[in-house]
Amino acid sequence: MAKLPDGYSLQAGPIEAALSEGRTEDAKTLMVEILMSGRADEVVQRLAAAMIKPPAKARGRQKALPHHWFDIGTEFHSLRSSSVNYEDALRMVADRFGYSETHCRKAIREFEEAKAAHDKANRE
Repeated sequence: MAKLPDGYSLQAGPIEAALSEGRTEDAKTLMVEILMSGRADEVVQRLAAAMIKPPAKARGRQKALPHHWFDIGTEFHSLRSSSVNYEDALRMVADRFGYSETHCRKAIREFEEAKAAHDKANRE
């Protein structure tokens, strides 16, 4: 019989499933039962330690969305759908909102990513 890969645990399976489904209380209950029995393997102990003391958050300021990203993206795509070329639409949006073209490009990218995620969620 082949050796199981490192980090594989039959005990941790139900706990990880409960955590991935957002049922943290169920995961805690399962974890406590296994720990109290005295037969917890490394993976369960690691999960318990991570739950007791979660890893530190990343340092620094969190990434902020560009200002008015939704309005800029909507206006840009409205101009593009009325057959204005990309560069002219970008310049018009930058002038209208008073931001640089770089800021507007970032805002348009955020808008397109959010729209793609929304469309994907609605398809499923």
